[in-house]
Amino acid sequence: MEASTIPPEPTAAAATLAPIRSNTGRELPAKFARRIFGKNPFKTSYFSLFRPLRSFQDRCILVCGFVCAIAAGVPLPIIGVIFGHIINTFPPSEHELSKVIGELLGIAVAYFVVTWGWAVCWGVVGERVSRGLREELVERAMGMEMSYFDVESPDMTSILTEKTQTVQLGTSEKVGLFLQSMAYFVAAFTVGFILDAELTGILLVAIIPAMFCVVTFGSKAVAKLQKTASDCSEKASAIAESSIRAVQVVQAFGIADDLANDYYRLLRESVRVGVRKSIAGALMLGSVYFVAYSANALAFWEGTRLQEQRGESGQAGTIYAVVFLILDASFVVGQFGPFLQTFALAAAAGETIFEVLDHPAAHIDVYNEEGEKPDSTTFEGGLRFENVTFVYPARPTARVLNGVNLQFKAGAVNGIVGGSGSGKSTVASLLLRFYDPTSGKVTLDSKDLREYNIHGLRSRISVVNQEPTLFSGTILENIAHGLGFEHDVPEDEVLRRCHQAAEEAACDFFDILPDGINTKVGSSGHTSLSGGQKQRICLARALVGNPSLLILDEYTSAMDATSEALVLQALKRATAVSGRTTIIIAHRLATIKDAEKIMVMEHGNLIEEGTHESLVEQDGMYRRLVEAQKFDKSATDSKTSSITATPSSNPTILNDEKDLELPQLSPKKAEEEKEEAPAKPFGVGQLLKRSFQLSKPESPLIAIGLFASMVSGAIIIGEAIIFGNLVNILNTESGDADYNSKIDFFCLMFFILSLIALLAYSTSGTMFGIVSQWLLCRIQDTSLRNILRQDVSWFSQPGHSSHSLMSALSMDAGHISGLSGVIIGTIFSVTTSVVGGIVLAHVVAWKIAVVLLSAVPVMLVAGFLRLRVLSMAEERHESAYNDAAAMASEACAAIKTVAALGRERDVLKQYRAAIQGPYEQSLKFTITGNVLLAFSLAITYFVYALAYWWGAKQVRNGMYNEMQFFIVLPALLFSAQSSGQMFSLAPEITRAKSAARNVFKLHDAKPSIIVDTHSPADLKSVGSSEKINVAGKRGSMEFRNVSLAYPSRPDNLALKGVSLSIKSGEFVAFVGRSGAGKSSSIALIERFFDPTAGSVVMDDEDIRTVPVSTHRARIGLVEQEPNLFPGTIIFNVSLGARPGHKPTQEEIERVCKACSMHDFIMGLPEGYNTECGNNGSRLSGGQRQRIAIARALIRDPEILLLDEATSQLDAKSEKDVRGAIAAASTGRTTIMVAHRLASVQHADRIFVFDDGRIAEQGRHDELMALGGIYSGMVETQQLT
Repeated sequence: MEASTIPPEPTAAAATLAPIRSNTGRELPAKFARRIFGKNPFKTSYFSLFRPLRSFQDRCILVCGFVCAIAAGVPLPIIGVIFGHIINTFPPSEHELSKVIGELLGIAVAYFVVTWGWAVCWGVVGERVSRGLREELVERAMGMEMSYFDVESPDMTSILTEKTQTVQLGTSEKVGLFLQSMAYFVAAFTVGFILDAELTGILLVAIIPAMFCVVTFGSKAVAKLQKTASDCSEKASAIAESSIRAVQVVQAFGIADDLANDYYRLLRESVRVGVRKSIAGALMLGSVYFVAYSANALAFWEGTRLQEQRGESGQAGTIYAVVFLILDASFVVGQFGPFLQTFALAAAAGETIFEVLDHPAAHIDVYNEEGEKPDSTTFEGGLRFENVTFVYPARPTARVLNGVNLQFKAGAVNGIVGGSGSGKSTVASLLLRFYDPTSGKVTLDSKDLREYNIHGLRSRISVVNQEPTLFSGTILENIAHGLGFEHDVPEDEVLRRCHQAAEEAACDFFDILPDGINTKVGSSGHTSLSGGQKQRICLARALVGNPSLLILDEYTSAMDATSEALVLQALKRATAVSGRTTIIIAHRLATIKDAEKIMVMEHGNLIEEGTHESLVEQDGMYRRLVEAQKFDKSATDSKTSSITATPSSNPTILNDEKDLELPQLSPKKAEEEKEEAPAKPFGVGQLLKRSFQLSKPESPLIAIGLFASMVSGAIIIGEAIIFGNLVNILNTESGDADYNSKIDFFCLMFFILSLIALLAYSTSGTMFGIVSQWLLCRIQDTSLRNILRQDVSWFSQPGHSSHSLMSALSMDAGHISGLSGVIIGTIFSVTTSVVGGIVLAHVVAWKIAVVLLSAVPVMLVAGFLRLRVLSMAEERHESAYNDAAAMASEACAAIKTVAALGRERDVLKQYRAAIQGPYEQSLKFTITGNVLLAFSLAITYFVYALAYWWGAKQVRNGMYNEMQFFIVLPALLFSAQSSGQMFSLAPEITRAKSAARNVFKLHDAKPSIIVDTHSPADLKSVGSSEKINVAGKRGSMEFRNVSLAYPSRPDNLALKGVSLSIKSGEFVAFVGRSGAGKSSSIALIERFFDPTAGSVVMDDEDIRTVPVSTHRARIGLVEQEPNLFPGTIIFNVSLGARPGHKPTQEEIERVCKACSMHDFIMGLPEGYNTECGNNGSRLSGGQRQRIAIARALIRDPEILLLDEATSQLDAKSEKDVRGAIAAASTGRTTIMVAHRLASVQHADRIFVFDDGRIAEQGRHDELMALGGIYSGMVETQQLT
């Protein structure tokens, strides 16, 4: 609920309503009826949102909420009539006053009861609607076919959070507010026509259309501009997010300023539109007040004239009551737009939700219990593909399988190989029945797979994919997910089987994890694991259920050679013992060379099959793939230059630095760091000071805005004086000669006041809107630039994840910028109103003012309670179900893994348990919190009863006259009511303070490795491969007794006294087990970190003595995970260019040809101008990798660093890229990290890392002759 949506509180004059806050940013859709009623009102309308309310109890609550909300709209017009009667008879007799005060108190109590009733009922309705939709969504999503996710690609995170929250807001308290407002509107006009039909009709024609037009057209203009500004902001956010996510690439290529400049350019465009939006919103707000105050002038002027014509006198109360009712009703009309917008948004969100819920029933139904359930003997009958053709629903024009016939040997290891897109992984998907064949059939034991129960079939199959997926929880829990099809397994048996499976999968790294097998991993985990470690955990999960069919799809792509060998041996033993059928899909042919049957696929066809030996003899495609990956047999007996160190007994360490996911802190270490560096507190004063420092260029605008805000606050003082005089003239001077001239004068004053209000509110809103837009721009720009300058290790600290940093850039920066807009203006306006009102009241009638002043704190507390409850409700709606939504979203994102593990029912059960707690807490809050809300709304009328009682007593006693009382009353109480806006700012100020800690902490962060910024002239000393060819000296690299401990693990050395020397122009390789220190060495060369001990020397200079930008300009980097940025292919390749150099189209095409990308790019509709998507989402992994290589080559670096640069490529592509790398390496120093040892066999020297040390070094032939670690690794990958 929001403050602005509560019906206006009663005031003594219509225009004395507390200054309302603008509902800018909301619009009344031109076709909102279509959203509300839908194309088919019984299927897609707003009312269909309530369909989860199926029980009798739910519907009784719905009816009760409807009745109470209607009833809550009736007391306010009645109270208006009572106030009018009091004014007409003021000062009333003691008996009459007691009677009226009793009526007022009785109505106030009734108002409290019905308000609490509807607030509770509609709060419960909203909770039950949203809970029902959430449960149905998760259940439906878990049962969907994979084709649905391929074609529709639903954003389940958004649906389960944003969409359901939107529905909840549109079906809860706001419905009650809308119904109350509607009832108030009808009741107000009914009473108005009863009191004075002619005056009511005139005001109806004059005010309602004007107010409706101002709010409607103003809101539409603001919303249109807001959408344009949001589009610019989204584009800017995409740049910021990709920059933060790929910060190592950004720093390695020195493109932080380029990306930050693009970000700032889009921010400036957003500012330009945002300023126009601020002006439109300010003019709308000023116009609302103009209509309100000018309506007072019209009402009193026309009302006086009508009374004179009818021969009536002393009826100021009647005019007041009519004006009070009609003007408040006009404000209600202005609020219909936001209400209808809320309901339209809820209906639109409901359409998105019902598209999921009402999607046709899945053909492959995981909840269907029908069908035969296979057992282990069933798989002995063998698996066959019989003339299978398949087309993915998302790509109906592209055949993936073309009438293929496959037969898998039961109880044996079967291999499938082929290039990317040949249909290998599709075979696995069809075996798991993620899809059914377009034609043909897949049979098990001679029966079509479609005859088997889907849940039973998958219970006998396990799969490990190339992209390892772990769920939030411990490693033990992740492995135990492989037992999902088995129920009631004793805990000790689960533990035993999980440990046994982990041993089979060579998970030998648990002992060094913070909590061993109970270490938390997944999206909620704090421990970072390498890709190879994740793959081994996934393999253990696949093995724990003892499947009859094991499908391994590139399951060792991220493992080092030693781990891969251990896993292969374990699988071979397990297959022999269990008789399990195993299907291995691989690019790395060493993993399937011992398979009893190998099938070679190309373009969806089976082109060869046989054993490794028979296929090599055929001289076909398989042999060509082998040739691309095999090692040379030219090992010689030359004298080796190798040096050998004693390998560690436990060489695997936590987090293969190769897969540098930015070292993460364990929970314990994170807590320690939090305690050591507590967040710097930010008070409001300090927050304002730093905000104004950033807004210094707009100081004149701030001064103008502050003055305009003070003027708008003083308006209520002038209003009190005018109102008191008008009431006095109408009641006591109706027969005087100058009666009409006095009325005309003060009505003119009301109109002049309306013009002042128009100017003041429009000016303050415009000025502060401009200041706010530029402050937001500067905060975001400064934040991103400073973020991109931080050390790589900084990003592993708590609160520095990409999600947290993006939150600081968008939400936190927005909260701070609000200080220079609505917050400051409102504070000055309200302060002027309250202080001015108190001073005026004491000057005019201090005895009345002293007593009424005691009621001011009550009004303030009421305003505080009302806004506090509303803000708490809003916060509750936003965050209550976030954890549950994250869990469900995680499952939807990994739906294929969930389906393969048979976890659909488990996910639904866990989700229901996760939302139960927040649901119960929300119900308690709804019941108790709304007591305070109803009390805060009703207490106002008790205060008015006190005011009229005390004021009437003082006037009757002759202490003051009627005019003095009616000046003091609005001056004190109405200004106190307006102070409620101050409390509406409390949540915003709190959020701003919290945001300031985050944002200004970013601004104050200082990196230990200062990344300087140089102009191109400063980089003239930087060489290139051509200079290396001429000089023969540049590009040498040396490690001198280097040790390295990451800041997040200071007691765990990643490198231990490493010394090595690389000559200029050499091609060297770093190999070794995961976590041995290979990528740590790459990180040191790039100077992402500085050594803990020793030094890294380049061309006889310690790299710490060279400007970082100059050093990195000489290096080109290709990481294992290719990070691309939003933009075109040509843009992404160009980012790698040397500072100050803009590559030509010919240069870009040259490097793309070298990377075997040119023909593919030219085949795209837009060629080099094709958009890559966010993080290259529109390209395959291999294509992204080759663009990353082209990006490194475009700068013609002295040193080329390749960190598993070919890991994502199939055999053919890998061979092509290896040729490109070999050509690119000519004349420059190249350092390549690799697990696929065939890719480095021709290196000038190979350094074998083990446990942070160099265990061996030499050429391939020398190391083979040595017969040590390297030789053993080669043997595991040897094909012939």
